[in-house]
Amino acid sequence: MNYLLTLTLLLFSFHSAFAQTELEKKTAELKLLKSKEQTLISEIEVLKLDGSLESIKAIGYPQHAKNLEILEHAGMVIGFDCDYKMASWVFHILTPDVSFGSVSRSNDFRTDEKSKCGTAEEADYFLKTESPDGTFEYDGFGFDRGHLAPSADFRWSANALSESYYYSNMTPQRPEFNRESWASLEDLLRRIVDQEKKSFYIITGPILHDSLPELGRSVNKLKVPELYYKIIVDASAENPRGMAFLMPNKRCEERLSSYVISIDSLERLTGINFFPSLTQIQEAKIEKTSDFSAWLTQGRIGDVEPLNAFELPKGYFNTRQAASKVGSTATIVGKVVSARYIPKSESTFLNLDQSFPNQIFSIMIWKDGRRNFSYKPEIELEGKYIEVKGKIELDKNGIPGMTVTKESQIKIWEELN
Repeated sequence: MNYLLTLTLLLFSFHSAFAQTELEKKTAELKLLKSKEQTLISEIEVLKLDGSLESIKAIGYPQHAKNLEILEHAGMVIGFDCDYKMASWVFHILTPDVSFGSVSRSNDFRTDEKSKCGTAEEADYFLKTESPDGTFEYDGFGFDRGHLAPSADFRWSANALSESYYYSNMTPQRPEFNRESWASLEDLLRRIVDQEKKSFYIITGPILHDSLPELGRSVNKLKVPELYYKIIVDASAENPRGMAFLMPNKRCEERLSSYVISIDSLERLTGINFFPSLTQIQEAKIEKTSDFSAWLTQGRIGDVEPLNAFELPKGYFNTRQAASKVGSTATIVGKVVSARYIPKSESTFLNLDQSFPNQIFSIMIWKDGRRNFSYKPEIELEGKYIEVKGKIELDKNGIPGMTVTKESQIKIWEELN
């Protein structure tokens, strides 16, 4: 028995050792594959960035009568005006990679070492003082460090995203412009790319001139631009088109389509030839016309732009304005573009103007509130413009919305039905 027991133990030990060796071998192989995968991903990213830069060079840098510093980075090219220590234009390509990129904000604001004349710096926007306990106190000058080429456009590349935080890509923007109106335009262009599944040329910049006001305590005496522009161009042979947006540096209450102008008219305003290599035929199709409806701007068929705030009666607000009314009672007007009834909870959910996952304002009618309706809201209201009155609150994703408890809170907006 002792012999058999010893033999069994030896065989078990041999098998365990063999299995452990195989496990270690496969684990090592997997680790190697993951390392190789990461290397390939990095190499592909570099190739994509190189391809974008070559595409920008191929169509040509914007031409300005003034001698600008050309700063070439991995994800963007900057025409830098040394007199103002700001970019006259920033050129980048917005690709479908942005739809699934997951790189987070780096917030590594820094001067651009490629600029020989020197860029703006932190002290142009605020003062930072370290307290005895190691924390910092900030004394802001009232303006955001506003991106021209937005960091979110590069969330598929850690390198390009980090470069977007160079001060050469920053200008003084009012908070309500940078965080609301300008951000909405940036989101719109990313939505176009997501819908059309193709890359587009993007050029962004401020309108610079000597009569602009100075930014208070800015160490470099930065000017505060009053107007900003952003251009999107499809230079493909099958569907050449382009449009420009010109927006004031403040909260913009109108629909984004209200700020669309032709690239040709923007060139007359700025003195910049944005696409000097275009043929006359291309120029006629891309620069001389601007058709907002030629671009796929919505999340799905049926989605609409928020109503023009200036065309609404006093005391009424569109769905974009709802975010500024959080915590207060207000009347919001918009189109019910999606309506859903959940049988299990007996609740109704309505999205105005933009449907999930791009919703900008939602209405929740819970079970108890639904009982106060004489009709089925998800059926009767879908596709109609409505006005809804109540307290506006943010959901867990930061989207403004309203809980409706009685039928009288919702009325059909007769002017558009």
